[in-house]
Amino acid sequence: MISVIYTEIMKLKNTKIYWLVLIGALPANLVTLYVFLPRVTPEGVSAGIDVQDMFYRQGMAITILAPFIFALITGYIISREYQERTINQLFSYPISRIMFLFSKLATVLLLIAITWALSCFSITVTSILMLFTQQIDFEMVWSGIRMNILACVLSLGTVPVAAALSMVGKSLIPSAVLGGFATIVTLIGEMGHSMEVVLVPWLMPYWPVRELAQGLAQTGPNPYVASGMTILLTTFIVSLIFAIVYYEKSEVHSGS
Repeated sequence: MISVIYTEIMKLKNTKIYWLVLIGALPANLVTLYVFLPRVTPEGVSAGIDVQDMFYRQGMAITILAPFIFALITGYIISREYQERTINQLFSYPISRIMFLFSKLATVLLLIAITWALSCFSITVTSILMLFTQQIDFEMVWSGIRMNILACVLSLGTVPVAAALSMVGKSLIPSAVLGGFATIVTLIGEMGHSMEVVLVPWLMPYWPVRELAQGLAQTGPNPYVASGMTILLTTFIVSLIFAIVYYEKSEVHSGS
């Protein structure tokens, strides 16, 4: 299995997919530069660096872009053999198709994890350095890191949906359209800051980001989290089963 995953990664060596990773991570890192700009409070006092606000803004940036970027990554990796007309050769190898599918999904998950890690890299480093120069609560820094880990895990729940669409459409376009639509919905949902938006699977990663936020209209535990998690888990399982069955049952000559 490891060798198959390594093969999938090597297929991407001379592609531009890694630019997607950087494009997804860059806006969130720019938030770090923002907090260093001269700012003053309404009382005219120089505003210090707020680690909590810094992580919140970074989380907002990555969760808005994530649906589109991650759908593109998934669609490209899954549909590449169909578009390049090499799916026949892939299916003729003496290796289980399910292993091929899981290796592709593992590659997608790896790239998503890297994107998320890079998105909070500068903020995390800045926060850690500030621990040695200022009186900053380490618990707040750890809360920001923990928020990113949880949001990253939750964002994986919709990956099989994009994968399934790419298989059926044998193209990057269906997953790109899905990602674009999901990003618009996510942007609108996050602008409202309401609790019930987590009922949308692509907005579930916003839950830990919102929990870290301060000064929002609605405060306290989110009563929709359990329902949102159930919907996300159902979406993940149903779409993954569909993708497995479709990939396993596909005709050998599909895509040629």
